[in-house]
Amino acid sequence: MSQNKRVILSRRSVIKRAVLLGTAVAIGLIPMKVLRAEEIVKGNVAPNAKKQIGFSYDEGKCIKCEQCVRICQETYKWEDETPWRKLLKNEKGDALSMSCNHCADPACAKVCPVVAYTKRASDGIVIHDSTRCVGCGYCLYACPYHAPHLSETLGCVSKCHFCYALQDAGSGPLCVGICPTQALTYGDMSELSKKGDLNYKGLPDPKITNPSMIAIPKQK
Repeated sequence: MSQNKRVILSRRSVIKRAVLLGTAVAIGLIPMKVLRAEEIVKGNVAPNAKKQIGFSYDEGKCIKCEQCVRICQETYKWEDETPWRKLLKNEKGDALSMSCNHCADPACAKVCPVVAYTKRASDGIVIHDSTRCVGCGYCLYACPYHAPHLSETLGCVSKCHFCYALQDAGSGPLCVGICPTQALTYGDMSELSKKGDLNYKGLPDPKITNPSMIAIPKQK
């Protein structure tokens, strides 16, 4: 194995550990300071969208069947180490189905040196272009929700793209369509935000990136 190859694998191993740690942080198991918006390198900031769609998750309706995760993986063939959607759970029984939050102010787009991220003006979906990606991993560290993942097989980042092709064809995201209890839904954030936000069980302050997702905690 060449010296360059060893360096690349070593860096990717570090990134992978950081992603695993991020999962624990996201469900409130480990407290961690995340980068504030003003601390993120100001690079190619995505333009403001005319409309912003997002996800809504109701924990009280979730039966933890993980169908949302399975349909996503079966359709888009992502590896286990690069999940586009995951059902985060802790020992207390709390659960949260989460993917990329397609933030109104995406940190990933701010730090990407090759402009691999774009934010659609029509609906606010944040799309990653793998053909531009150089696998630097900056977005992995910038995203407070640890949504982008680096594929060691492909050598580039991948993440949820909100099934934008299906939406353009008049359908909806697969994860939402398969949810048997409608715990996971989607819609215009101007309406969803009236029901709540993502200030939820140890997650980062939503003011950092203004995520396009709301979570409704289960009533105890």
